[in-house]
Amino acid sequence: MTIRLPLAAAALAAASLFATAASAAPCTGVSLGTSATGDFTLGGADSDACVISTVNPDQGPNGNPSGFSPDPFGTGWTLLAKVNSDSSPTVFDGVSFSWSLGPQSGKTGTWTFGADQTVKVDLVVAMHASNRSGAFLFDDLILSANDIQNGTWNIAWLNNGGQVPDYSNSSFWLRDVTAVPEPETYAMMLAGLGVLGLIAHRRRKA
Repeated sequence: MTIRLPLAAAALAAASLFATAASAAPCTGVSLGTSATGDFTLGGADSDACVISTVNPDQGPNGNPSGFSPDPFGTGWTLLAKVNSDSSPTVFDGVSFSWSLGPQSGKTGTWTFGADQTVKVDLVVAMHASNRSGAFLFDDLILSANDIQNGTWNIAWLNNGGQVPDYSNSSFWLRDVTAVPEPETYAMMLAGLGVLGLIAHRRRKA
């Protein structure tokens, strides 16, 4: 018994480590280098998918999502902000989103993202470097009201010269912003349903 428990614990730990290591998936697209979903994190979690393309998402007044939309991230994306020109917070569908990205140079850095309401949203962070761009998807991202999440970013794709380039510009894209009821709202709904059930029960007995 004293031998099996440590072995079982070791097996569970090894399985956990394997699952963690296996969670990061390589990007699709061109000039991939070592790009993977773990290159962009938010709230301690890796992005859900990523693609490297030749399209600069900052092109034009409304941006250019064609590097990731419709393939592979689907349609319906709207530009929230161009990081190098817009300022935070930015209002989208009645929700005020706060964001930052820094430092805006080099190959690695940090960023933040949050909202003034509790919402579920699809988010793409699209970053251009040299003549390639990386787009990183956070699918069904839950943002708690006024809780700014911290993240990290890392450029690992290659330019057309086969080198890892430095940051040029970036943008945030949103889709499917949906309000998420706060826990106290659920409690009020359950209490209301309980009252209705009690009234119906008393009427049946009367």
